[in-house]
Amino acid sequence: MVLVAIIEIPKGDGRRRHLKQDKSGFIDLGPTKDVIPVNDGIMPVHYGFIQGTVNEAEKDEVDVLVFSDKRLVVGEEVPITPIALIRRADGDDKIVAADSTTQRRFKKWEDIPKKERELVTQFFSYHHKFLSIEGKKEAVEYIHRSMHQ
Repeated sequence: MVLVAIIEIPKGDGRRRHLKQDKSGFIDLGPTKDVIPVNDGIMPVHYGFIQGTVNEAEKDEVDVLVFSDKRLVVGEEVPITPIALIRRADGDDKIVAADSTTQRRFKKWEDIPKKERELVTQFFSYHHKFLSIEGKKEAVEYIHRSMHQ
């Protein structure tokens, strides 16, 4: 099975975007730094969701952080390989994945350079504490449980 991420906020972007409820396009929710001042609100990694999934805690698609050496844009579909699962106190868990079409193919969380891991951790735990960072097996199981039936 090929997993596909839809990019909502590309790496390096400072705007919060979210797919509309009716899936007809994206809503610009304003500057990220108004909500997350870490890194001056600049997204440290490509951010989006995994197509065909639902996070039961928030009744929305499962969020994904995509590591890629490509310049990705809002709405772009990217084949991904899960490498980790970030469990958060608010239940809004995140999948960490590698772009399957890029040279930058991390196999596990620890393969990501330490400075990048630290920035991602600070950015995505600003409002809600991380409970744990689990491995690829747990990430894949989480995605399968979240698939539309």
